[in-house]
Amino acid sequence: MDLRFPFSPAEVAKVRMVQFGILSPDEIRQMSVVHIEHSETTERGKPKVGGLSDTRLGTIDRKMKCETCTANMAECPGHFGHLELAKPMFHIGFIKTVLSIMRCVCFNCSKVLADEEDHKFKQALKIKNPKNRLRKILDACKNKTKCEGGDEIDVQGQDTEEPIKKSRGGCGAQQPKLSIDGMKMIAEYKAQRKKNDDQEQLPEPVERKQTLTAERVLSVLKRISDEDCQLLGLNPKYARPDWMILQVLPIPPPPVRPSVMMDTSSRSEASIFYDDLTHALAMIIRHNENLRRQERNGSPAHIISEFAQLLQFHVATYFDNELPGLPRATQRSGRPIKSICSRLKAKEGRIRGNLMGKRVDFSARTVITPDPNINIDQLGVPWSIALNLTYPETVTPYNIERLKELVEYGPHPPPGKTGAKYIIRDDGQRLDLRYLKKSSDHHLELGYKAHFFSQNILIGHCFVVPCVVTIPIYGCRWSDI
Repeated sequence: MDLRFPFSPAEVAKVRMVQFGILSPDEIRQMSVVHIEHSETTERGKPKVGGLSDTRLGTIDRKMKCETCTANMAECPGHFGHLELAKPMFHIGFIKTVLSIMRCVCFNCSKVLADEEDHKFKQALKIKNPKNRLRKILDACKNKTKCEGGDEIDVQGQDTEEPIKKSRGGCGAQQPKLSIDGMKMIAEYKAQRKKNDDQEQLPEPVERKQTLTAERVLSVLKRISDEDCQLLGLNPKYARPDWMILQVLPIPPPPVRPSVMMDTSSRSEASIFYDDLTHALAMIIRHNENLRRQERNGSPAHIISEFAQLLQFHVATYFDNELPGLPRATQRSGRPIKSICSRLKAKEGRIRGNLMGKRVDFSARTVITPDPNINIDQLGVPWSIALNLTYPETVTPYNIERLKELVEYGPHPPPGKTGAKYIIRDDGQRLDLRYLKKSSDHHLELGYKAHFFSQNILIGHCFVVPCVVTIPIYGCRWSDI
């Protein structure tokens, strides 16, 4: 029992629900402890104020304390900062969801395109799973070329027979066909027909195909009402669609991206090897400042657009540096940067590599095999595994005699017997029975632990065939073998 937390008779609260959501720009600013403005980390050998190693973010130096919580390196978990982006940017993780939502709402008035009387739309509203509902509403809206909310319905008046025109609140605007090309969103308008004759009315060639900036998409998403968000499967309290566009970038603390100081012969020759995420963030801050400077100087639109695309590239590769169709962001040496996504996914990532797969004691991997000389309910295990895989058992008054016998047999037991390999005393000292010559060293006391060969605990005995030890598996779990 942990003595730091005294016993409390209060009832333990039960977790009823876990709610996931998207951080809004305001939440990112509120949880931030410092506004990051400089890509440099150090200045005159000390962490630069407003830089990526600002001491308010946390510290990875034993000699320094965190300026936010005044804790040392071992106790401070780190605190997030934030970077104000010069222009909104697409988040690579949400870009497909943003495309789905954009296809469901009017490009001009941000109302849901589907007709309320449409059978597909009515069926979609009955679905409770939000993700499936968005998919069904997208299916009902994807072929719409016009905002049908602008149509007017004839409703009979109460006193007169003349119909009264009632509007549904839409705008009747023509809708473009949306697609994604790399990190760009493309809007393409089809040719319209005039109402008077059948001649096609083509828009100007420049206007037919437009590249939508994240700023333009953000203005559409911001106008979506909370009611329409619920229809599209989003809870506006936790995940507004406009929050999927990056306006403020959270900056993770140094404990997440520790840098390594390599000391050479003299202090002046000391070099710092920065983490890949620190390098990627430094590039984002640098290009963000370049874009802001170009806007401030009143540069032409195409120049600003190029700088915005460069910033978009670095923001995207910071999250995922293995995007199809895009070049890899690299260090100065030419090595590709390891992004946040590659830290989490795959076999060596955080989930499978560190959380699910861990190095443990008393386990082994081996080939298990049947044999014509053993029973149908038995498997063969190599001698090298059977004589190395041990099982720990604490010495108690009830098993001390049996464990003393195993310790006497030692690591090389006589045929048909099982022996012990180690003794661990109550102070943590481990004694290897292979190297203990004195019989007095074999002494056992209550509280000691004896490690004996695992086949003894599995079934009680083992059968020997050439090259393998066979263990009866009837009544055993596969995890025991």
